[in-house]
Amino acid sequence: MTARPHAKSPRALPGAFGRAFSMERLPGLVGQMVLLVAIAWLAWHGIANFIGNARALGVSIGFGFLRNEAGFEIAQSMISFGPASSYRDAIVVATLNSLLVVVLASGLGTLVALCVAFGRLSTHPLIRGASSLYVEVFRNIPMLLQIFFWYFSALALLPGVADSYELGAVLLNNRGLFLPRLLLTSTALWALMAALLAFVLLSIALVRAVRLRFGPLVLVFFSAVMLALCLAPLIVIHVQFGLDRPTVEGFNVGGGFALLPELIALTLGLSIYNSAFLAEIFRAGILSVPRGQTEAAATVGLTGVRAAFLVTLPQAMRLALPPAAGQYQTLAKASSLAAAIGYPDIMQIVGGTVLSQTGQALEAMALVVLLYAAINLVIALAVNLVNRRLFRAGRR
Repeated sequence: MTARPHAKSPRALPGAFGRAFSMERLPGLVGQMVLLVAIAWLAWHGIANFIGNARALGVSIGFGFLRNEAGFEIAQSMISFGPASSYRDAIVVATLNSLLVVVLASGLGTLVALCVAFGRLSTHPLIRGASSLYVEVFRNIPMLLQIFFWYFSALALLPGVADSYELGAVLLNNRGLFLPRLLLTSTALWALMAALLAFVLLSIALVRAVRLRFGPLVLVFFSAVMLALCLAPLIVIHVQFGLDRPTVEGFNVGGGFALLPELIALTLGLSIYNSAFLAEIFRAGILSVPRGQTEAAATVGLTGVRAAFLVTLPQAMRLALPPAAGQYQTLAKASSLAAAIGYPDIMQIVGGTVLSQTGQALEAMALVVLLYAAINLVIALAVNLVNRRLFRAGRR
């Protein structure tokens, strides 16, 4: 009889594991530690060198300058701002202006991208050809060139203030788009916020009631109560609301809220350029939906548009949102091109005016980096929350 080979002793396993760890994992960990130490050493010496040079030149270091008086005006401000305001207020105004551009361009770009994506999948040859031409043309023209076109060519053709286009309470001329502004007292503002909060909470409750399949009479009664609760705060203080309409006053426009030509050009340039890429992302997501889903929607009587929004889009967005999030972040970072046409955004105000007046180059550019990073992280968080909700809805 042949002797059986002796089984390996369990005591030998820790030694074998240790040898495998030292041969495979340990060199990589050592390399990472060496790299981290080198980066920390370079960062420490860079900071020490900067502090030494600043002290030698008599330049102050820190963010104490944010409390100082700014001493300049900002052409567009969503909050009250004047020369007596601080640099901190200027940074807040610049951030709000950048957020306004990002929100407007993202919303408009998404709507255009959805239309173009469905147009490229249309059976009509003219619509399909026009949508394909849109994508191929606008995604191959540099974004800065498109912004220059809208600012120096298209908007320059608008009439002067005296010959403004009047669209009800809205004025449009070469100075920008002037919209009516709602005048609110502090009490009216709190009442409006209470009404919006009541509307959101009651809408969520109504959706849950529909899912629980309450009777039609209960839903009608619940909707009436929801409407009354939302309108009650507004009815109580209706006398405190006012509307400030823009009016032509000689060679200027008084009243209202102005959207500068720089804002319009930047919004159009960013939205059109990025919509060409978003359209391809959405089209890929739509093509990933099985054909049986649309056929099933047709069998229950859903038309093309209703089937697209109720059946196709919710499933397509699960795959399209992650790459679309990267495109939205690209749009947010590209909004820094506003400095090329003088729009008062983060790069123009913080990285330009504040830096040149205070001489705090490192602090100003650090704020620019942190603000843009924060905006992109918020976009990523919002898209992830929406995507997670879509996946939860798909599992039900």
